[in-house]
Amino acid sequence: MTQVLVIDAAPELYADALESRFGRASFAYARTAEEVIARLQADQPEVVFSIKGPDFPGPLHRPAYTHDSVRWLHVGGSGFEHLLPLDNPSVTVTNCAGVLANHLAETVTGAMLALNGNVLRYVQQQREGKWRAMPFRPLSGQTLLIVGLGAIGRRVAHNAKALGMRVIAIRRRRSEEPHVDALHSPEALMEVLPEADFVSLHVRLNDETHHMIGLEALAAMKPGSYLMNTSRGGVVDTAALVGALQSGYLAGAYLDVFEEEPLPTSSALWSLDNVLLTPHAADNISGWPVEFARYFGDNLERWQESEPLGNVVAAS
Repeated sequence: MTQVLVIDAAPELYADALESRFGRASFAYARTAEEVIARLQADQPEVVFSIKGPDFPGPLHRPAYTHDSVRWLHVGGSGFEHLLPLDNPSVTVTNCAGVLANHLAETVTGAMLALNGNVLRYVQQQREGKWRAMPFRPLSGQTLLIVGLGAIGRRVAHNAKALGMRVIAIRRRRSEEPHVDALHSPEALMEVLPEADFVSLHVRLNDETHHMIGLEALAAMKPGSYLMNTSRGGVVDTAALVGALQSGYLAGAYLDVFEEEPLPTSSALWSLDNVLLTPHAADNISGWPVEFARYFGDNLERWQESEPLGNVVAAS
């Protein structure tokens, strides 16, 4: 019998379906930080499924990673920064990278269409009761730079090519990418930024990517271009970005993630009319926890059959 601990503030959406799927697993649930410690000690789980959220932030989940009985921890989501450092050689860590990739890419594509098509300006005109047509440049023929070509970046590239865009991308590993016209290494970022009409960020936050888009990178971007960030807020230097937007050097931005979340009401970003903001919700489809639980269930089947796990972040 596999002992499984689910750490999630609201597992009710998928708990019954998960339990009915596995006859050789026993499930316990921790909905608060206090329950995490209590359930770890009482149940000594071998497997942990962890979904963090605003009401149950990631650092409160880390005790499961360091607990003696745990051998595998699956993150409901793609980010695992809250578990760092991954220094427990006894625990395999997997995640749900790619599960919601198509949905997040849909949002990015929609934001690009909105920014390019003057939708933000039209919304403002509607509020003011103004009737004034504004021309826009077709996306077809424009250049999109994707920084980080994982599951999400690839789908964004697919969508952009369908719109007739030229797609260039930054990726550490070389690979054949049917929807990318030119693939570059991270060292080439400053060289290719001036080519892009849109820059879309899809990288993890670490020491290398922290403030990757700062004063130097923003100055290297094409005047009148757009920045889109759905990765992590710390990848962008917010103060530098605000300056580039206020000056008009950048035409606009779509931001779903921020250095401080929730975004403080004092932030200048709220008042910029060339910025589209969403509250870390770019892949917030209805029933997203169910999708994560389904993928975890697929991996749990592999675990019980001693088969290789999907999306391994750190192997024991």
